Amino acid sequence: MSAEENLLAGLSKEDLLTRLQSQTARYNKLFQNSLVAMMIIRLDDGQIIEANKICLDLLYLKALANANFFQFLKAANRKQFQHQLKESEQIDNLELELSGEAGSKWVSCSARLNSDGCTADCILIDITESRDRLNELKKVNFELDSFVYHASHDLRSPLRSILGLIDIYRLEESKKTKTECIEKIEGSVRRLDDLVMELLSISRNDRINDPHVEMNLMYEINNSISSYCNASDTKGLEIRAEIKQPVPFISDLTRVRIILNNLISNALKYRSFENETDFISIKAKVNMKGLELTVEDNGEGIAENKLPHIFDMFYRATEKSEGSGLGLYIVKKVADKLKASIEVQSFELEGTTFTVFIPNSLNKESVRS
Repeated sequence: MSAEENLLAGLSKEDLLTRLQSQTARYNKLFQNSLVAMMIIRLDDGQIIEANKICLDLLYLKALANANFFQFLKAANRKQFQHQLKESEQIDNLELELSGEAGSKWVSCSARLNSDGCTADCILIDITESRDRLNELKKVNFELDSFVYHASHDLRSPLRSILGLIDIYRLEESKKTKTECIEKIEGSVRRLDDLVMELLSISRNDRINDPHVEMNLMYEINNSISSYCNASDTKGLEIRAEIKQPVPFISDLTRVRIILNNLISNALKYRSFENETDFISIKAKVNMKGLELTVEDNGEGIAENKLPHIFDMFYRATEKSEGSGLGLYIVKKVADKLKASIEVQSFELEGTTFTVFIPNSLNKESVRS
């Protein structure tokens, strides 16, 4: 007989009862004050027999009455949980998705089957945030791999073209052919410069937060139109602009310019020369909440099956595109930084409409002052 058994054998029934009550109280205190979610459930139907406050909060339960753990699990996960616990009598760090009226979350579940074979002690740890971070990291790694591959390809392509044109230039004696080579080399250099500027925009957007300033949208839109119209064939093109700015608009000027320039540039780049009348319509409406910017055209449009991908890195929605496929990706990243929303409607051969809503920092400035 062990020392513990000898000690218990010498106690009276009253002392044994007192000792049991003391241990039970200690257990309940540890159970309720635990820093992790703990519960006891019935294995056959998932009924929660006991749970501490952290567990109730995790499951968004106000009370223990009629609480059921399995109601939060998908059928496949419930069967996996029951099967693994019956077979191994324990579960270690099983990731489960819990779904309920308040939304869904992910937990790491560890459980032990009790000696009665009918109940199990469970510990739940909320891992929703860590899973979100892991998914975001996977997304970043994927984009980085894609970025390195496509950027190197898009940089090499015009460089190889330039080298080839230089060889032709050296061998040619015709002045006309040499002039054509120089013009093509200039075109390749401009494409390289555009790509480098886009790469710099991505880098700057991730690293820098300029102070928000008040801006004149009429001035900014006119500047953007002038910059790209001078470099494009605008014959027969009607440009319509409607700006309503009854209150000041305050935001990140550089990022707003990036959005304006890319959307207007795209509208010009993919205009249709087969329409009787080509137009680009730019509307800006400002109120205390923010700026609603709409850029509409009746150009080539985008096929329905390509719309979900237009904001992907290096994605080109048309074979006619000579760009890097970074323009709309940059627009989306910049919009995210501004906490702006962006929507697109497009029909192939009919045109495209982009609508961007950018919050107005005027309210924040008013609070500060």
